[in-house]
Amino acid sequence: MNTDLVAWMGRSASLLPRLFVFTIFATLASLATARADITLRTIPVDGAPPVLIMKGEFTQNDDPNLLTREIGLNGAKTITFDSNGGNVAKAMEYGRLIRSLGLSTLQLRSAQCASACALAFVGGAIREAEPGSIGVHQSSFSSDATIDGPSAVAAVQAVTAQIMTYLIEMDVDPKLLQLSLSVPSDDMRYLTSSEMQSYRVTHSALSSGGNVAVSSAPSSAQSSPPTGTSETPPQRAESTETKPLTSEQKALVFIAGYHDAWSRGNGEALGFMEKAYADTIQFYGKPTPKAQVMTEKRDFAERWPIRAYSVRNGSVRAECSDKCRIDGVLDWYAKKELNQKISSGAASFSLVWDQSSGLIVSEQGKVIEADKDAFRPNRLIVQWIAENTACRGGQGTSSETQSACERREVISAKLQVVGWCYGREGEYGYQMQWHPCGAGRRSESATVASSQSSTSTPRPNGAEYRVEDRFNGKTVLPDFKKRDREFNSFRTRIRDGMREGPNFAGHYSLIQIGCGAGCSFVIVGDNKTGRPSNFPRGGEDNMYLALDFKRDSRLVAAQWFDYDTDRCFLEYFDFAGGMWKVLSKFDIGPMDTCYKSISENLR
Repeated sequence: MNTDLVAWMGRSASLLPRLFVFTIFATLASLATARADITLRTIPVDGAPPVLIMKGEFTQNDDPNLLTREIGLNGAKTITFDSNGGNVAKAMEYGRLIRSLGLSTLQLRSAQCASACALAFVGGAIREAEPGSIGVHQSSFSSDATIDGPSAVAAVQAVTAQIMTYLIEMDVDPKLLQLSLSVPSDDMRYLTSSEMQSYRVTHSALSSGGNVAVSSAPSSAQSSPPTGTSETPPQRAESTETKPLTSEQKALVFIAGYHDAWSRGNGEALGFMEKAYADTIQFYGKPTPKAQVMTEKRDFAERWPIRAYSVRNGSVRAECSDKCRIDGVLDWYAKKELNQKISSGAASFSLVWDQSSGLIVSEQGKVIEADKDAFRPNRLIVQWIAENTACRGGQGTSSETQSACERREVISAKLQVVGWCYGREGEYGYQMQWHPCGAGRRSESATVASSQSSTSTPRPNGAEYRVEDRFNGKTVLPDFKKRDREFNSFRTRIRDGMREGPNFAGHYSLIQIGCGAGCSFVIVGDNKTGRPSNFPRGGEDNMYLALDFKRDSRLVAAQWFDYDTDRCFLEYFDFAGGMWKVLSKFDIGPMDTCYKSISENLR
């Protein structure tokens, strides 16, 4: 259950008692993706009127009279939505019917009500919604529409007038339409708690407490110039006067461009580097001619032509006098084209930038952590999740929320450069996950399945992986504010898991965290040092993940399902020296096999 939702239920007055909310949440989680017209589903609740879920896209074929008949039969008083939108006129027709029936509307973030659905939602006589659950953007013509320019302009004007009239009729601030028109039709702007109340989309919002910021989705991937001595963008003043950037701000703009350049193709990246360095550089403690530095940069770019570098938010600091020293931490993901070998990890960097010439005069850095057997850009995905959470209704000032949206788009663009895409056609927001673009994973998994298929799955000799060291001291918890801030989004689950003490390899805690129906990932917490790290399997690429492990062993058995090949796999891992090594992998059967425990499949 979403902890924010539980917290809200404990603090906020609601349209529904607690049992209602639990029932709605569970039902939404169990429904499959909707790709058809509007359907209605009733959720019975003991001792109270049922709740109605309106699911699917609004189309001209929908019959609102079905809603009237359904309400007459079951006496529902509240409607919730699971819809990506659809036909604007039909959505408003439903909204007016909802109002005439005196129904209330409730929207939870576990689903979403986006685009035209927002118009149906505001039909509620009483309206409540969680931050980030209502999305708006520009209206658009369907892909098969054939209409000339003058007719299109006339149609847009007519629809705009109809929507404005409708919003006023529903006691919604028509400025909401102005906000919607500022968001392209291929993007989506999710309303914060304060926005929903300000525009009167809701009468009271379901929030986790505190003031929720007004945000806006960025129109480009460019971040705003940072302020002070960190990369946090400046507060947006009401005045339109532009203040000159400080030396520290200029340095941070430069370093952002530097790492963004390394996330592009070799032509752009090396072109930027050629202009970024002085004739002589203090390169890792040694005076080095620019030509030699560029040779190293070029060799590296050719070895790893597919790259994504993302600086951790809050890690960068700049100190300037005549020159600026810039320090920070970044996460990287890189891949070779020929053998598809992957490199992933985290590194610190330190540059000295001459602001008078705009050139780098010193560079050094070191790898903090290298990921063994990495196959997906987990570190960048974790960054994206954190920024997406803040963008879709996080607490803070409007400037902070806006900045989170901008950082999210920058990271999203970098993930796409290295071949990772967000969501698939027909999926709704809460179902969308990062996955490899195209069908590349299918061929890779199919090869593994065919080459390693086996009816027997011999277990490695456990005696060879025994651990004698048993940690009995006080557990050290992660530093989520600094060193381990990439795991901050899951800090409560990680802390709770590590406080229970080691359960693996002497002094580690394996902590499995859910990410949706059938989806989970695993954090490895070192109880001695407090440092968390990622287990190499999990997420939507390894569904129904199950683990078998012991406190006195380095051996882990991992069982998971691969949708691309429709097969269940069992893998054995050795965790030695803080690194994961795949010992063996077996295709053990179709999906039903993964419904059984590992011990059952090994009998």
